[in-house]
Amino acid sequence: MAIEISGHNLAQTGSAGDSAKLRAVRSDDNAAAQTKAGVKTDTVQLTGTAALMQKIDAQIAAEPVVDLQRVEAIRQQIENGTYQIDPQRVAEKMIHAETALYGSDRT
Repeated sequence: MAIEISGHNLAQTGSAGDSAKLRAVRSDDNAAAQTKAGVKTDTVQLTGTAALMQKIDAQIAAEPVVDLQRVEAIRQQIENGTYQIDPQRVAEKMIHAETALYGSDRT
């Protein structure tokens, strides 16, 4: 049974077992050739959850990092002199951020 392993650079490991690993990789190279000849190989299938997570990750990656409409609306309010800051809300957000970073038992 052949198992294909990729993405590992054995030249960087530097351990005593490197020669055995190198032989294993060369054996895997031969196994890949045998696969073409009809030898059975291992396969990996994603679960439904893993596939869903990949789909969600792709959707998140496609979203813009900044809400450009909100930025433009605030920019217009600042230019017009109508942008108002709520000090209470700012203080609450700062406390929330501090609690999220360091926990509520910080004094």
